[in-house]
Amino acid sequence: MITLYDFGGKIKHPWNVSVWKARYSLNFKSVAYKTIWIEYPDIEPTMKELGALPTGRKPDGSPLYTLPVIHDDSTGAIIADSALIAEYLDKTYPTPTQLIPTGTHALQAVFREMVSSKAITFATLVLPEAMGKVVNQPSAEYLEHAYSALVLEAKTADEEERVAKWEKAKEFLGGVDALMKREDKWIMGDAISFADFVVAAVLTMVKNIFGKESEAWKQVVSWHEGRWDRMMIELEKYSTVY
Repeated sequence: MITLYDFGGKIKHPWNVSVWKARYSLNFKSVAYKTIWIEYPDIEPTMKELGALPTGRKPDGSPLYTLPVIHDDSTGAIIADSALIAEYLDKTYPTPTQLIPTGTHALQAVFREMVSSKAITFATLVLPEAMGKVVNQPSAEYLEHAYSALVLEAKTADEEERVAKWEKAKEFLGGVDALMKREDKWIMGDAISFADFVVAAVLTMVKNIFGKESEAWKQVVSWHEGRWDRMMIELEKYSTVY
């Protein structure tokens, strides 16, 4: 069985955008897995003990450990980073289809980078809600320290600034919509791929942090002729939490 490491929280549904990419991938592959919930301050010691590799460097040059991470008992593999997890799943569990089809690696990498750079707008919108109602106290204190500038920006934004951020968020998803033909069901047309989970993870973060019945979520799914609402309905079967 595979173990997926995710962030705990006060709400019923998982909320972290990065981990959702891995969860969608695992569910798509129909691989048996369980989730272990940890807090932000516990990531580094837990991952060091597990033997996971760092995924980057902190500003001071020290190793940076992040989630998601999976541990596959059947192979002994320990993989950090959602894209590397998708690649591992394609190699180890090739059915039903590849998450990153042969010949699309570079294109998907460029797409992921574009989404990551633009989706930061959503992060600043959800952060105040997350800090107050979603993350547990140890993680809230860690985020306050580690991302102080982003937290301050999110908390001090006035109504006009928040409206502008929602417009930027809409523009970001509009850019993805513009890359697709109107009849396209998925980013790659008729074939579902990891790129769809990258977008869906952002949407799932917004839905789970604000709530499915919130005006914020209703606003998002109304954009671009309901494309994102249709996508999320189609992906519901891959959103089970184990």
